[in-house]
Amino acid sequence: MFKNLFNLSIKRTGIEILGFYLFYSIAGSIAAGFICGILIFILHPQALITNDIQRLASLYGAVAAIVYGVGLSLAIIASKRIFNSFKAVLITILAVILLFFFGALAGMIPVAYLTSFDKNTCLED
Repeated sequence: MFKNLFNLSIKRTGIEILGFYLFYSIAGSIAAGFICGILIFILHPQALITNDIQRLASLYGAVAAIVYGVGLSLAIIASKRIFNSFKAVLITILAVILLFFFGALAGMIPVAYLTSFDKNTCLED
């Protein structure tokens, strides 16, 4: 389930996709939380009220989720060399939409699905 998590070029099966989704969703959420907290602390030191911090966290969190998801999608596409795959591009666009509205919970599903593609075989899509 959790083997070869950092090898983005392998084709994953159903349970491996689930392991990939769980690991990268949790790791991305933790990293985004720390990064957003540091950015808010540095860029907005006047934000001391909880409402201000929550508003800024939701703004920076959405941006961090989109950057993380798109970056991971592009890394998967590059490692599998499926740049010409129409399906991969559509899945990445779907991931951006889901990441913006629902965060990593739903947005990482299409990104994890990209790992099920074969290497170099999606060129005819």
